Amino acid sequence: MDLPHPTSAEGPKYWMRETGGELAAALLRYLHVEPLSIRDVQLIGAYFRQWINSPAWDANPSIDYEGRLALASMRQAARSLHNRAEIAEWLERAGEAGLDPL
Repeated sequence: MDLPHPTSAEGPKYWMRETGGELAAALLRYLHVEPLSIRDVQLIGAYFRQWINSPAWDANPSIDYEGRLALASMRQAARSLHNRAEIAEWLERAGEAGLDPL
């Protein structure tokens, strides 16, 4: 499935295109296994929420019932990420579903 262009309203917005700098710095700290501040965790959680809530994932013509359940579960889980372990677990689940926000 081709994703919508990143500038379209339907497309997931990737962290590498974020212009404020805070999100990129937070994700780089996460990826380099550096300590995360509460703000870092909040930024990463907000990023995952906007990314997983993109209508692009709902428009996937090959998604089945189980895939929709997994998507709904990941959307719910993205609402309550509080630490590095929860972020890692969420990313693992996203990877298993074939979705990679990084």
